[in-house]
Amino acid sequence: MPYKVESYTVKQYRIQMEIRLLKVMQENYGVDISDSAIRQAVAEHNEVCRILTEIGEMRKADNPVITGYEYHILNLVSYTCPKKCILPYLRETLEELKTRQPDPKPWFRARVSVVGSEIDDPGFTRLIEDSGAMVVSDRYCFGSVPGREVIELKDDEPALDQICRHYLDTAECARYISDEKVHQRRETADRLAREYKADGIIYEQMKFCDFWGFERALVSHIMSEEKGWPVLSIDRPYNAKSSGQLRTRFQAFVESLEIKKIRKAREEANNG
Repeated sequence: MPYKVESYTVKQYRIQMEIRLLKVMQENYGVDISDSAIRQAVAEHNEVCRILTEIGEMRKADNPVITGYEYHILNLVSYTCPKKCILPYLRETLEELKTRQPDPKPWFRARVSVVGSEIDDPGFTRLIEDSGAMVVSDRYCFGSVPGREVIELKDDEPALDQICRHYLDTAECARYISDEKVHQRRETADRLAREYKADGIIYEQMKFCDFWGFERALVSHIMSEEKGWPVLSIDRPYNAKSSGQLRTRFQAFVESLEIKKIRKAREEANNG
């Protein structure tokens, strides 16, 4: 993928997608790659995105009916399972969640937003939540932001051109080093943490992902010093669910968030 979003990079990306992906799928698997077929695929994709967005926004509640771990599984499956196969189950899950009753008291002690590189292991999210923090928003590779946005298609331009432009516009991988993309990533992290009422942000980087290594080191400091967010910055192995060191750091972070909330409540009570 190009490093910048310009008219010529969108054109080049579109050519590469057609040559290296669509034509290969057509020649080897007989896949229909016509404009109408692509638009039908986008329609199914968009329904998946709408359902997952609605489910994900349930985490904005003070006492959500779905955990971050459950949402991570649903979202991850949506990336790997054919849309027509998973859609009936996603619709059913959405309706079930609308009637699900949460526990009388929230099970978590703090709310966190996770930002960073690739996480395709729900065990990582479970490790965080077993430490007492609910993952309320996910801005990482294979997360829902970016990734589960609806692709709006117009009729006056080929669908493939619009899809390529959409992904270049919405993608927030740290490999994009242009100023507008750098600021886009920071603004997204700040916005999600506020919208989902997070108490703090976890910046994570999978080992050897150099792009997020630079991003994590710099932006975790900026989010703390300039935006005022409590931030935990971690360098993690690919398989992190059994890491005792990470568990200890997550538990300590949760305790620090609890202490901050207690102090804030006391100050408000004294001022009131």
